[in-house]
Amino acid sequence: MATTSPAEGGPGGARARQRAEARARLLRAAKEVFEEKGFLDVRVADIAGRAGVSHGLFYHYFDSKKEIFGELAAVVDRELTDTIDVMLDRSSGTTPYERLRTSVRVHFERYRNEARMMAVIEEVSRYDDSVRAARKTLHATERERIVRAIRQLQEHDLADRRLDPEIAAVAIEALTWNFAERWLVRGELDCDFDTCVDQFFIMLTNTLQIKKGPGSHKKLPGGRTRSRT
Repeated sequence: MATTSPAEGGPGGARARQRAEARARLLRAAKEVFEEKGFLDVRVADIAGRAGVSHGLFYHYFDSKKEIFGELAAVVDRELTDTIDVMLDRSSGTTPYERLRTSVRVHFERYRNEARMMAVIEEVSRYDDSVRAARKTLHATERERIVRAIRQLQEHDLADRRLDPEIAAVAIEALTWNFAERWLVRGELDCDFDTCVDQFFIMLTNTLQIKKGPGSHKKLPGGRTRSRT
């Protein structure tokens, strides 16, 4: 008689799904309570209660609220740093200039969507060594990709060749993240979203002397474009 493997939906598979669902509930609940209360005022009991699981079950999946927070922070930060990949995607059928504009917009859209969690992450990273170290590693990878993006623009004569890509990458990263925090978290700027994104992009392209690059792409049937890059 044939047996059903866990992957095919047998008892083992059902238990695995239940464990995955319980863990996912805990992560969703933790994100909600961290956004509502900050980090310091949250207790493990708050997370377990919001998730609808026992206090003891929380410790089956996570050692502490610090561990679950670190996992959430890493996920949110990764979603934001990965937006530079839009710029590096040469298969998109758009010019480097257009990819950069899209990358900037997607970054701010994601930051806006995660503004409440980002407020907590920024706060915790200022006093927690492990969160700060994890962010430092992630942002170092992001800077490497920004360096590649700047070099890509320079190679196609779309950015100032006098710029040192590594110095410029640090400046761009600092400018982007600090601007987003002060605008979307601290509320220091009362500005329509589209207007702010457009103004930031103008400032960025002016600073780097980034050009649209006339003739850098050609039209394809159906209105699509193909980049020369």
